[in-house]
Amino acid sequence: MKNRLTVCASHLITLPSAPFGPVREAIGAARDAVTAFDPELVVFFGTDHRRAFRSVVPTFAVVLEATAQGDVAGPVGSYDVPSELGRALVADLVAHEFDIATAYSAALDHAFGHTTRDLLGSIDAKPVLPIFVNCASPPHATFRRAASLGRRVGEFFADRRVLYVGSGGLAHDLPGFREPETGVALTEEERQAWIKDVNERARSEGTIRELVRTWDETFLAGVGGTSWEWLDSIGADLVERGGNGAAECLTWTAAWAAGGQPLRTLAHEFDTSGRAVVIS
Repeated sequence: MKNRLTVCASHLITLPSAPFGPVREAIGAARDAVTAFDPELVVFFGTDHRRAFRSVVPTFAVVLEATAQGDVAGPVGSYDVPSELGRALVADLVAHEFDIATAYSAALDHAFGHTTRDLLGSIDAKPVLPIFVNCASPPHATFRRAASLGRRVGEFFADRRVLYVGSGGLAHDLPGFREPETGVALTEEERQAWIKDVNERARSEGTIRELVRTWDETFLAGVGGTSWEWLDSIGADLVERGGNGAAECLTWTAAWAAGGQPLRTLAHEFDTSGRAVVIS
């Protein structure tokens, strides 16, 4: 479909501290493809790291106004969000029996900011409609439900030239996200101190999970086709097989279904961050 392009990528790829390897090179190739495609709209399926959505954590939400928090050396400023189009999408999703939330305003973290900047150059370079997918505060949606949402979003935008983006890591485990969600909002200083403490305790207690690349390979094979048969099994024993960070691939699944095309892996590095870039 010439009016659709899908790119899914890990975030934090271009941090100065990030490895200079195949994935970092691949995000440049993806950016070139986005530039050549020249979308009129970017529909971005992204998550959060318990920064933006605190007192209420929706499973899915369409964001009508968005700023960037600038965390983890991310961008700051405002996204160019087509709010009326977002309202129309919410109405359509509700009419098709999706219990979608409306976020009238959200300060999005690096799960949106880094990948938007990596692909577009800046967060306001194109109209961006953020669709939040809860991946950090269980219970999460199933992979099949994320795909169903994505498919309906793709149908809604069928007559537009759209770039669909999914952002998140593959297999990786974050000890901090093993803690139950409390809804407490932390400053970045408090957050970093808490993360350091949780990670140190995990290391001292020997609870750092050793993951294998099998989950990554199975997931990439799934989005590399058009069958939905794999969606139920990929989420089984997710934390044990892929770590709690693997839930971020719900965003990839939604973007894959929205685009409706097989995705090609440009680069995959199996490490503690689950780094990869795929494109249709």
